[in-house]
Amino acid sequence: MQQAMIAARLSRGYTKAAQVLGASGEQYRPSSGLSPMSVLYAQPMLAFDVDAGFSFERPIGWGIPTEYVLTDRRDDTQVGDILAASGRTYFVASVEPLRPPLCVVCSRTVSVSGVTGVVQTLVSDCPAAIIMRAKGESSGSGVPGATRPGQSVMYLPLLPGVVLTPYMTVTTDLGTTYTVNAVEISGFGIRCTMSFQQV
Repeated sequence: MQQAMIAARLSRGYTKAAQVLGASGEQYRPSSGLSPMSVLYAQPMLAFDVDAGFSFERPIGWGIPTEYVLTDRRDDTQVGDILAASGRTYFVASVEPLRPPLCVVCSRTVSVSGVTGVVQTLVSDCPAAIIMRAKGESSGSGVPGATRPGQSVMYLPLLPGVVLTPYMTVTTDLGTTYTVNAVEISGFGIRCTMSFQQV
């Protein structure tokens, strides 16, 4: 009971802070993996910071794709919601009673299709964070200049009905394609390791 009262007071405080510090944004609540930003859900005031105390002292680091959000719709923010403000797009990865929501900063828009030979599209026009984790190395194939494909990690929001598996193909808005190597689905969202398709 005490936690609920404290959480309600914190929520009111976050609302006031968002209205002062935030910018007008957009909130989407995906109903599937296909065009998850096609229907606008709400227009909250949003302020993002890498510090949960919202000191606004430092910018987000390269390769660290998370920030916290102040929103005047704190009580109607869910894991998997997509938020857009000030030229950036995010998805909500965690919502806890006494903490500000944790968001993943998205760098690309992706589509995901089935394994080779299957044309079914499971995800389209979805914001995602793609972070390079390992560069290519010598493949030992004997071909001069041959390298192993680089390894990347992709973070996607939780999408209703979407289950990804290895060997699926990820295509970004830049036309870059990857092959999914491994998939982890958790309460935060979907995390995949991927290899860059060189051919």
